[in-house]
Amino acid sequence: MDKVEELMAAYPDLHFIFDKNMPDGQQGLYIDHHIYLNPDQSQEDLLSTIGEEIGHYLTSAGDITAQDTNEKRKQERKARDIGSAIVVTPYDIIACFEEGCKTLAACADYLGVPPQTFKDAVTYYARRFDGIKTEENYTLFFHIDGTIEVIKTFGNQG
Repeated sequence: MDKVEELMAAYPDLHFIFDKNMPDGQQGLYIDHHIYLNPDQSQEDLLSTIGEEIGHYLTSAGDITAQDTNEKRKQERKARDIGSAIVVTPYDIIACFEEGCKTLAACADYLGVPPQTFKDAVTYYARRFDGIKTEENYTLFFHIDGTIEVIKTFGNQG
Protein backbone atom coordinates (compact mmCIF):
# COMPACT_ATOMS: atom_id res chain seq x y z
CA MET A 1 0.00 0.00 0.00
CA ASP A 2 1.40 3.44 -0.88
CA LYS A 3 1.19 6.52 1.35
CA VAL A 4 -1.98 7.82 -0.32
CA GLU A 5 -3.74 4.49 0.19
CA GLU A 6 -2.49 4.24 3.78
CA LEU A 7 -3.78 7.71 4.59
CA MET A 8 -7.20 7.00 3.07
CA ALA A 9 -7.39 3.66 4.91
CA ALA A 10 -6.68 5.43 8.22
CA TYR A 11 -10.02 7.25 7.88
CA PRO A 12 -12.55 4.54 6.98
CA ASP A 13 -15.51 6.77 7.86
CA LEU A 14 -14.62 9.09 4.96
CA HIS A 15 -15.47 8.40 1.33
CA PHE A 16 -12.76 9.39 -1.16
CA ILE A 17 -14.03 10.20 -4.64
CA PHE A 18 -11.76 10.96 -7.58
CA ASP A 19 -13.74 13.44 -9.67
CA LYS A 20 -12.34 14.40 -13.09
CA ASN A 21 -14.93 17.21 -13.26
CA MET A 22 -13.34 19.20 -10.43
CA PRO A 23 -12.76 22.84 -11.43
CA ASP A 24 -9.25 23.82 -12.54
CA GLY A 25 -7.16 24.82 -9.55
CA GLN A 26 -9.37 22.90 -7.09
CA GLN A 27 -7.35 19.98 -5.76
CA GLY A 28 -9.83 18.72 -3.19
CA LEU A 29 -13.10 19.44 -1.42
CA TYR A 30 -14.60 18.05 1.80
CA ILE A 31 -18.40 17.82 2.09
CA ASP A 32 -20.23 15.69 4.67
CA HIS A 33 -17.83 12.75 5.06
CA HIS A 34 -16.96 12.82 1.35
CA ILE A 35 -13.61 14.02 0.06
CA TYR A 36 -13.64 14.88 -3.62
CA LEU A 37 -10.21 14.75 -5.24
CA ASN A 38 -8.94 16.08 -8.53
CA PRO A 39 -7.19 13.09 -10.17
CA ASP A 40 -4.98 15.43 -12.25
CA GLN A 41 -2.30 15.97 -9.59
CA SER A 42 0.98 14.29 -8.72
CA GLN A 43 1.18 11.61 -6.00
CA GLU A 44 2.98 14.14 -3.79
CA ASP A 45 0.30 16.79 -4.28
CA LEU A 46 -2.45 14.20 -3.84
CA LEU A 47 -0.99 13.14 -0.49
CA SER A 48 -0.89 16.77 0.63
CA THR A 49 -4.44 17.41 -0.63
CA ILE A 50 -5.83 14.39 1.19
CA GLY A 51 -4.09 15.51 4.39
CA GLU A 52 -5.57 18.99 4.10
CA GLU A 53 -9.08 17.70 3.36
CA ILE A 54 -8.85 15.36 6.36
CA GLY A 55 -7.82 18.47 8.31
CA HIS A 56 -11.08 20.09 7.18
CA TYR A 57 -13.00 17.00 8.28
CA LEU A 58 -11.39 17.21 11.73
CA THR A 59 -11.56 20.97 12.27
CA SER A 60 -13.83 22.96 9.92
CA ALA A 61 -17.47 23.92 10.31
CA GLY A 62 -19.72 25.14 7.52
CA ASP A 63 -18.87 26.25 4.00
CA ILE A 64 -15.54 28.10 4.05
CA THR A 65 -14.78 27.98 0.32
CA ALA A 66 -15.29 31.75 -0.14
CA GLN A 67 -12.54 32.72 2.36
CA ASP A 68 -14.27 36.09 2.79
CA THR A 69 -14.03 36.39 6.59
CA ASN A 70 -11.20 36.10 9.12
CA GLU A 71 -12.97 33.13 10.72
CA LYS A 72 -13.04 31.24 7.40
CA ARG A 73 -9.38 32.03 6.77
CA LYS A 74 -8.50 30.79 10.29
CA GLN A 75 -10.36 27.54 9.64
CA GLU A 76 -8.52 27.12 6.34
CA ARG A 77 -5.15 27.70 8.03
CA LYS A 78 -5.99 25.27 10.83
CA ALA A 79 -7.04 22.56 8.36
CA ARG A 80 -3.83 23.09 6.38
CA ASP A 81 -1.75 22.91 9.58
CA ILE A 82 -3.45 19.71 10.75
CA GLY A 83 -3.21 18.25 7.25
CA SER A 84 0.51 18.90 7.01
CA ALA A 85 1.01 17.39 10.49
CA ILE A 86 -0.90 14.27 9.41
CA VAL A 87 1.32 13.92 6.35
CA VAL A 88 4.65 14.89 8.02
CA THR A 89 5.00 13.64 11.59
CA PRO A 90 7.88 14.28 14.01
CA TYR A 91 8.89 10.66 13.37
CA ASP A 92 9.12 11.46 9.65
CA ILE A 93 11.47 14.32 10.47
CA ILE A 94 13.59 11.94 12.55
CA ALA A 95 13.64 9.51 9.59
CA CYS A 96 14.93 12.36 7.39
CA PHE A 97 17.71 13.00 9.92
CA GLU A 98 18.64 9.31 10.00
CA GLU A 99 18.61 9.22 6.18
CA GLY A 100 21.11 12.10 6.14
CA CYS A 101 18.85 14.74 4.58
CA LYS A 102 20.46 18.17 4.91
CA THR A 103 17.80 20.50 3.48
CA LEU A 104 14.05 20.97 3.74
CA ALA A 105 13.80 20.15 0.03
CA ALA A 106 15.72 16.91 0.54
CA CYS A 107 13.40 15.99 3.41
CA ALA A 108 10.32 16.71 1.29
CA ASP A 109 11.75 14.63 -1.55
CA TYR A 110 12.62 11.74 0.78
CA LEU A 111 9.10 11.76 2.25
CA GLY A 112 7.39 12.20 -1.12
CA VAL A 113 5.57 15.40 -0.16
CA PRO A 114 5.58 18.88 -1.71
CA PRO A 115 8.20 21.19 -0.14
CA GLN A 116 5.45 23.59 0.98
CA THR A 117 3.70 20.81 2.92
CA PHE A 118 6.96 20.00 4.70
CA LYS A 119 7.51 23.70 5.49
CA ASP A 120 3.91 24.03 6.74
CA ALA A 121 4.45 21.06 9.07
CA VAL A 122 7.68 22.57 10.44
CA THR A 123 5.97 25.93 11.02
CA TYR A 124 3.02 24.22 12.72
CA TYR A 125 5.29 22.18 15.00
CA ALA A 126 7.29 25.30 15.90
CA ARG A 127 4.06 26.91 17.16
CA ARG A 128 2.56 23.78 18.69
CA PHE A 129 5.63 22.62 20.61
CA ASP A 130 7.00 26.09 21.38
CA GLY A 131 10.07 25.26 19.29
CA ILE A 132 11.13 22.03 21.01
CA LYS A 133 9.83 18.45 20.73
CA THR A 134 11.36 15.34 22.28
CA GLU A 135 10.63 11.89 20.85
CA GLU A 136 12.38 8.90 22.38
CA ASN A 137 16.11 9.75 22.26
CA TYR A 138 15.74 12.64 19.79
CA THR A 139 15.23 16.33 20.42
CA LEU A 140 13.82 18.38 17.57
CA PHE A 141 14.34 22.14 17.54
CA PHE A 142 12.01 24.05 15.24
CA HIS A 143 13.62 27.43 14.55
CA ILE A 144 11.79 30.66 13.76
CA ASP A 145 13.40 30.79 10.29
CA GLY A 146 11.70 27.50 9.34
CA THR A 147 14.74 25.28 9.81
CA ILE A 148 15.03 22.21 12.01
CA GLU A 149 17.79 20.90 14.19
CA VAL A 150 17.75 17.27 15.35
CA ILE A 151 19.90 16.00 18.19
CA LYS A 152 20.20 12.32 18.99
CA THR A 153 21.12 11.42 22.56
CA PHE A 154 22.29 8.10 23.91
CA GLY A 155 21.30 6.74 27.30
CA ASN A 156 23.30 4.56 29.65
CA GLN A 157 23.75 1.09 28.30
CA GLY A 158 25.13 -1.50 30.42
